[in-house]
Amino acid sequence: MTATTQEPRTALPGVDLERVTFEQAKGWRCALCDAILTADRSLGTFTAGSGLLTDPTELWACARPCR
Repeated sequence: MTATTQEPRTALPGVDLERVTFEQAKGWRCALCDAILTADRSLGTFTAGSGLLTDPTELWACARPCR
């Protein structure tokens, strides 16, 4: 059995991946609404052409959908 590697996504509707803040990239703030995360859910792994997400990075959002 072979493991499949999923490619990082390059788009997240409503979010400019090239403008993600350090705190959002580290999972401290919601990538969608910028609230401080106390309970979270993964949005997946993303990458961008410039900014903090030039390496594949997992982004997090509020556990309860914030939008």
